Amino acid sequence: MNDIIEMPEEHVSVKIKLSYSIGGLANGLLNGLVFGNLTFFYQVKLGANAGLLAIGWLIFAIWNTLNDPIVSYFVDNTRTKIGRRIPYIRYGSIFYGLAFIFCWFPISPLDNEIGLFINFLAALFILDTMFTIVGVCFFSLPNEIAVTAKQRASLGVYSAVVGFINLVLGLAIPIILLTGQEGTHPLFGPVIIIIGLGSSLILFVTSFGIKENMFAQLQEHEGFIEGLRLTLKNKPFWIFMIPAFLIGIVMPIFATGILYYIDYIISGQTPIFVLLAILIGIVLGMVLNLKKIAIWQPKKTMIINALLIAIGFTILFFVGSNAILAAIPFLIVGIGYAGGMVAIPVLMGDAIDNDELITGKRREAIYGGVNAIVTKPAISIANFIFLAVIAAFGFVVPTGVIQPQTDMALIGLLFAFCIIPALLLVLAALALRWYPLDGPEWREKKRYIMELHEEKEKKYHQSLSDNKKSKV
Repeated sequence: MNDIIEMPEEHVSVKIKLSYSIGGLANGLLNGLVFGNLTFFYQVKLGANAGLLAIGWLIFAIWNTLNDPIVSYFVDNTRTKIGRRIPYIRYGSIFYGLAFIFCWFPISPLDNEIGLFINFLAALFILDTMFTIVGVCFFSLPNEIAVTAKQRASLGVYSAVVGFINLVLGLAIPIILLTGQEGTHPLFGPVIIIIGLGSSLILFVTSFGIKENMFAQLQEHEGFIEGLRLTLKNKPFWIFMIPAFLIGIVMPIFATGILYYIDYIISGQTPIFVLLAILIGIVLGMVLNLKKIAIWQPKKTMIINALLIAIGFTILFFVGSNAILAAIPFLIVGIGYAGGMVAIPVLMGDAIDNDELITGKRREAIYGGVNAIVTKPAISIANFIFLAVIAAFGFVVPTGVIQPQTDMALIGLLFAFCIIPALLLVLAALALRWYPLDGPEWREKKRYIMELHEEKEKKYHQSLSDNKKSKV
């Protein structure tokens, strides 16, 4: 049935795809390294109190929830000659990089637990504020750059291929510079500064090659409460938020847990097999899912990959203590992860397209804000769950050096790292069954949206022409 409705051809230039993807690499590196590794850095390397860190994540969840819809409202209602999104990426880039650097250079004395706690909280607040300002723009742009599932998936693959660098650096930097040694590597500080300033420069430069829908600036301003109210009418979006929230818990657990896994579960064994398996799995997953998404469609693609990752985590729980055997489940997880990177942006884009059918407006940023209300607290919840679970199993809090752990503590680490994510991913796959934007009827609506955008683009250029004539 899906072959009956043929979508019109859509073209997005390589320049636009690369500019967006490389800018997204910088954005992902700045926030990913912090949210994935700051807990480990503060607890294991600086000796911060684990209980205070867990409380810090819960306090941060409040700010994390409040700032996103507010920032998103201002972004959606911005009107400038260069667009609604690009100014925030271009001019927010330097502050974003400086906020990242601040996270890794605490100004508090290391023997002051309360001081470290305040420093940790300040780092999260400052970094997340800049991540929200820039990140909500990157959340919005794919759905402005492309409309069809094919081009959105293509943009997703560009982002995944370029983001492969992010993944390698995101794994390699903390593993090389933070694990397997007392304290941090001598190069840790210089590398952090280079990443912060380099990412700022990348964001600034790539902002000149990004495209956004300029016609959206002709929309009337809408009130903050009105914008939030209108999102309530979009049922598919709220259905998608269920698996998005669950997956939002899984990702930080994986990013944080893999450092503990290498330092404690496979201590003394080389992690090279694990890392290669993840990277090879992601390459295979990108190739496979790009070919299959047009056949399976985004919904089915995401369900298959969520279940695949859950299987990989389950196997890892039983064989994880052997680094060579662990390569097999890590390969499976890598394949599924790549599939999620391809499918999730397409599913989200379809939900936002559905809003345009309801309201007549393009309101990507407000959806980024509402999405953050649901998914960003998942980062805090994930870190709280991970710390609470390993503590319940008797994990010995480090004091700046790697501490010996009991067998029960090691089982607890594997349980937190493997079983909890597996259960959450199964629930996410089940929730996706009710996502309705799928099938020939939806493809017909997508055709209409493309025609609508062409008409809006003509009206925008006509308005520019009229304005020039009126000034003559």
